[in-house]
Amino acid sequence: MSDPNRKNRKYIYWACVVLIAIIVFLFWLIDWRHTVYTDDCYVQGNKVVITPLIDGFITDIYTDDTYLVEKGEVIAQLDNTDQRIALKAAQENLAQTIRSVCATYHTTFAYADEIEMRISELIKTKQDWDHRVAVVKQGGISLENFQHAQAALRESYFGLKMTQNLYRKEVSLIQDTSIRDNPMVVASAQKLRDANVNLHRTKIYAPVSGLIAERTAQVGMWNPSGTPIMSIIPLDQIWVNANYKETQMKKMRIGQRVTITSDLYGSDVVYHGTIVGLPGGAGNAFSILPPQNLSGNWIKIVQRLPVRVALDPEALRLHPLRIGLSLFSTVHLDDLRGELIPTSTKGSPQYTTEVFHDEDSSSKQMIASILAQNLDPTLKKYHNAPFIPEKELSISDDIIKAVEGLE
Repeated sequence: MSDPNRKNRKYIYWACVVLIAIIVFLFWLIDWRHTVYTDDCYVQGNKVVITPLIDGFITDIYTDDTYLVEKGEVIAQLDNTDQRIALKAAQENLAQTIRSVCATYHTTFAYADEIEMRISELIKTKQDWDHRVAVVKQGGISLENFQHAQAALRESYFGLKMTQNLYRKEVSLIQDTSIRDNPMVVASAQKLRDANVNLHRTKIYAPVSGLIAERTAQVGMWNPSGTPIMSIIPLDQIWVNANYKETQMKKMRIGQRVTITSDLYGSDVVYHGTIVGLPGGAGNAFSILPPQNLSGNWIKIVQRLPVRVALDPEALRLHPLRIGLSLFSTVHLDDLRGELIPTSTKGSPQYTTEVFHDEDSSSKQMIASILAQNLDPTLKKYHNAPFIPEKELSISDDIIKAVEGLE
């Protein structure tokens, strides 16, 4: 005789199996067939390496690993003795150059006046020579007196030419430029700017806000230029690289939703992200030794590709992640309207810093102060206006012919 309870339990068992199968099928039909999952998923982000541009001993360190720094904050100091001396020398050199250029103007004016004087002397000696030419053959003057007149004429003529050449030499240093724009002043000002920037760079500023990592600097240590002293991890520049198999990426599109959990916070914290980039190559293509698949014992291996996922900034602020943490990622494939590759260059991340824009800001005020202290007030006309030389008085042709005839 059969047991009715046993038969009922059998029906209940198979009913549960069918019900579970139906529930699993419905889950697959509604959700699972529209998702792909991977646990090969890691946090990525920018790492800003702090590298001084000048040599020097490290005299101060104002932070350490795991501590927060704000953008623009001084995080280290190099010894600045050499840079302060160089800046002082550059200031003195600029002052001396300005005074030298001003002296060139006065020398130019002096040569211009001397040209006028020598032209008058030349005219006088030419007249004396003309008078003696008319009477020397008649014995009205001695031969010695006539020869002296010839020598005086030649002396006046070549003295005038020498002064003109000296005048042109001085003019070439200041022509068509003001004192402020004179090449020598500009070059000296540039040296001052270089020295001032080098002094500014003895202070090491944080270019971004973030957590300090990999500090290698020590107080008293000599640090050659180009040697990193620490890094900054900006926690707002975090994204996810989800490494999906190539067989999972057929329906993957830019803009699709992604849900992510981490080992750090567990399933209690769910991050919502968006696919912002599909890779241009599989991970093995960028390895140091890319695989060579031409050998006879080749074995096919399904490759993984890093899919870039942007996370909600507010979620990152509430539950910050660290570079290198492992995650679980699920991409929702229900929306296929996105692109496989970007169709525009717009929308890419933009990373900028204004910390280094003001390195030369104090130089302008410094140069202006030195100019004000050393410019000659009697040359105010030429402080900002270019010097244009007046037309030189030329030597008359009859004087030139007369002097050339004496040679």
